[in-house]
Amino acid sequence: MVTSSKHDDENKDPLKQAIWQDAALIAALQKLDSQTQVNQPTQAEPSQEKPFWLWGSALAASIIVAVVGVMQLSSEVTPEASSLVAAQQYFATEATDITLSDGSEVALNTHTNLQFNENDKARQATLSKGEAYFSVKRDEHRPFTINTGNATISVLGTAFNIDKTLRETTIDVFHGKVAVTTPDNAQRVELVKGQRARVHNNHIIVSTFKAQQPDWQLGWLDLENVTINDAIFQLNRYTDKPLVLSNVDANLRVSGRFKTTDVVGAASLIAQLNQLEVNRFDDSIVLSPTN
Repeated sequence: MVTSSKHDDENKDPLKQAIWQDAALIAALQKLDSQTQVNQPTQAEPSQEKPFWLWGSALAASIIVAVVGVMQLSSEVTPEASSLVAAQQYFATEATDITLSDGSEVALNTHTNLQFNENDKARQATLSKGEAYFSVKRDEHRPFTINTGNATISVLGTAFNIDKTLRETTIDVFHGKVAVTTPDNAQRVELVKGQRARVHNNHIIVSTFKAQQPDWQLGWLDLENVTINDAIFQLNRYTDKPLVLSNVDANLRVSGRFKTTDVVGAASLIAQLNQLEVNRFDDSIVLSPTN
């Protein structure tokens, strides 16, 4: 009765229960038990051999120890890698807020891809697609750098927005100071609160804006003399049914303030101002020249 009770107690543990249910393990233990009985001297005193359930319990315990040991080993960091942190990757299909491993906070716009890693000397992020508002935790010993492919943004601790579109990157500073550098390192500018930098073809254009809150967080998309391709690219962040251009002059420019919750309305307004028509299909919304 004691053996049965102890066996039942062990089966309450999920890992032990799984072990007891392993047919191969049971067969091996039975074979080991029978071999032990055969090898006992016939004239020996009453055997002190452990019952079968004790053999199983001991082996189960050793397996548990082995599993725990592997888990501990996997969390150990070698001296050479003590300063490294595994890269974090984010693929946002909708607007979301995240906290990076260094404590910095980032608000990701829809359809945004961000990667971040750090060590004891630097912090580095890559914004390969989309738009994000960064509130960087200050660390004078570890600068924070963001690469967008056509611009590099460096800070110590500040708040700013980065918008990576088809052909350019726009940086808006809401607090602190930000340095922006072109890929060829030929141009570098420092921005303060209320300044905006647009980087295109290794050239930086600086302007000013009203630094309150990123427009996209308020539900607006501001376009300032961008190509129609770029306008459609940005509007497509906010719709499941993509906007498509058909035989439209790529030199057309778009300026305006559009509600991100009304992409069809934005497309209709753009079409009206550029002698285009809008046709809605099951899988897309097509803008094309009027006949």
